[in-house]
Amino acid sequence: MSKTLETPTIKEKLFNDFKGVIKSLGAWGGDFILVCGDDSSKEYFKNKGYHTLLNFDDALII
Repeated sequence: MSKTLETPTIKEKLFNDFKGVIKSLGAWGGDFILVCGDDSSKEYFKNKGYHTLLNFDDALII
């Protein structure tokens, strides 16, 4: 989608040094991202100023 819209991905724009995978969720870049990384991932985002971090299991509503 980023190529079609000619916009950088959220990873390219804000998190280009992150070693895991980032998927934007929602329209037009999304308000949320899905992150796959190792145990240090939470600390990476906290250091970037993001403090609302949910584990996948905690985000599920069944």
